[in-house]
Amino acid sequence: MNSRMFDDGVIEEDNDGDLELEDRLGAIYASVDGDELVLTRTSLDGTRAPREMLRFDRGQELVRIFPTKLSFGDWVGQFERVHEIQIESPSWNAADHSFEGDRFGLLCANGLPRGFGTTYEYGLGVKRDYRGLIDEIEARTTCTTVRLTMAGDEGASEDGVTFRISLDRFDRYRAAVDRDRSRAQTAARRVIEAELHNAVADLFGLDHVEPRYGRNEVIRAITEEAFTGHVVDAGDRAALVEHATRAAPTAAHENPERFGRLRQSVELVSLEVLIEQFEQSMNGRNAGNESHWQDFFSTNQFALQQILSMPIVVERQQARVKSPDIEGRGSRIADFLCVNTVTRTAFVVEIKTPKTDLMDSREYRGKGTAAVFAPHRELSGAVSQLQSQLASVPKDLAGRLAATPEIDLDPWNEVRGAVIVGQVSRLSPEQRESFLRYRADLSSVSILGYDEVLARLGTLREVLKAPRSAEASE
Repeated sequence: MNSRMFDDGVIEEDNDGDLELEDRLGAIYASVDGDELVLTRTSLDGTRAPREMLRFDRGQELVRIFPTKLSFGDWVGQFERVHEIQIESPSWNAADHSFEGDRFGLLCANGLPRGFGTTYEYGLGVKRDYRGLIDEIEARTTCTTVRLTMAGDEGASEDGVTFRISLDRFDRYRAAVDRDRSRAQTAARRVIEAELHNAVADLFGLDHVEPRYGRNEVIRAITEEAFTGHVVDAGDRAALVEHATRAAPTAAHENPERFGRLRQSVELVSLEVLIEQFEQSMNGRNAGNESHWQDFFSTNQFALQQILSMPIVVERQQARVKSPDIEGRGSRIADFLCVNTVTRTAFVVEIKTPKTDLMDSREYRGKGTAAVFAPHRELSGAVSQLQSQLASVPKDLAGRLAATPEIDLDPWNEVRGAVIVGQVSRLSPEQRESFLRYRADLSSVSILGYDEVLARLGTLREVLKAPRSAEASE
């Protein structure tokens, strides 16, 4: 070795040679060209001409590679037009430019970003899975150099030679490709497992199955494509729903049993989607957003009907049950004004959030198992608010219903309401006892925790599933 490499990464070349590293198939020669370190690959058997693989410009702190791949025993360019990829890399260590890789003990380049091939023998460049990004730049520009930057503007240079793109953007693309490839593998595995089961099902008296689609939309779509040969898009589904709606009355008369099973399947799928959305919202960023929950129940009024265990319809959202005084004060607005479709009585629903506290954190009296807890002010305030709204229905709303004949509502009898608030399962045993006593003593107001709502929806789902399970076992 006839060159010296100092601790700061500067190579000082002697007059009579270069620095050489060898593996079993070739060698890397490190030389100096002005302010640049140059790494050149040669083959031991001499069948290939030496190929310049990498340069490091110490002044610009720039790693330059010349994207190469091994094709039919020779090194050729990876791309049609792009012949150089530059990587801003101030921490690149010229003193430690190469290492022996785990794969066959071949020499590899140090310090290249994830997503790059690093084995000299196979060529330095972008790995096959991620070359689409460079292909897209080639297709849309005339640039011959791509620079991966740490900061600054992105896009083509004024002279049209260099296209700048951030390292962060490249890494996000790489991560997305890896994620989608993993999802595709998951979908393929599920389809193959289903195909295996179905291939021997008749030999063992088993029912045929479909692959497990899962919740992830991408995996579901890939699984559907692999299993059925097509993917139904949103437009197809909309057309199918419209056609099914028009054909429903005829189908119900022609084949009531089959139509009943179809309706049950649709209800079950709708409920499963509803439960999934409900659970995600309970544990997501909208858990404490009251407007989100008001919109949720407005969109999914079916959920209100099920959890309140009565036949109701929502007549008005944000209903003014008490008018303001002459100065514009004193109005009372209910989140939902509902009507029992059988008795025509009023039912008012007040929506809080899953994050709303139900009970005070400190004991009101007693200690340990004898502790008594008072309702949290958020809960007692919500109950008081609802009680005042219920009181306004016969006193104030009744007088204004005459001007709203489209609302068929009895404002005088059995005016009731419910608050959907908090999560009962988060209470301690002592807090829960105090909460249950408080709730039981309320005469016209029901309190439902969001976790109780979720449990009721889950129970309904199991009820809808039960007949299908019974059919399958017959």
